[in-house]
Amino acid sequence: MLILQKGYHNVTTDDIAKAAGLSTGIVYHYFKDKKDILLVALDNRANAMYQGFTEKYAESTPTDFDEFLNAVFDFLLNYHKKFWVIHEELESLYHSDAEIATKIDAFWQKTYLSITALYIKKCGKPEHAAEKTRIALDLIEDYCHACMNPVIEELDQDYMRKAVIAIVKNLLS
Repeated sequence: MLILQKGYHNVTTDDIAKAAGLSTGIVYHYFKDKKDILLVALDNRANAMYQGFTEKYAESTPTDFDEFLNAVFDFLLNYHKKFWVIHEELESLYHSDAEIATKIDAFWQKTYLSITALYIKKCGKPEHAAEKTRIALDLIEDYCHACMNPVIEELDQDYMRKAVIAIVKNLLS
């Protein structure tokens, strides 16, 4: 939670040990360094995020496609808002650390497969379902990044959302 709240670079192993009520020596007994803690935390957080989404939509996919797309938008935008600091750090670490990149790639692969399965459940077996899902999620992810960017606050985010939803609907139809 400290890494999620403060960011990877702003937290020390001592901070983590103290927050957990452990000695630093015990932490080093189980983890070789702070990066090792981050890798485990990424697994735990990714699984929690993935479970949160799939539990909400796997059993009862909304019958209205607009409702489903808006739910995906809301879910991803809320995660970006809640975890923006670590998200930005992970984007940077992705390009400089192969182990972290592998973890992030595995998370996104699981996410793409999960949402593709929901898409297939909703629409049958559309041609190129996985590819269309990948493109759609990348567009939504870019929208979330634009919403979080303070430089472009003057842009009409509602218009952008409607435009991306229209593009995604067209793609997935």
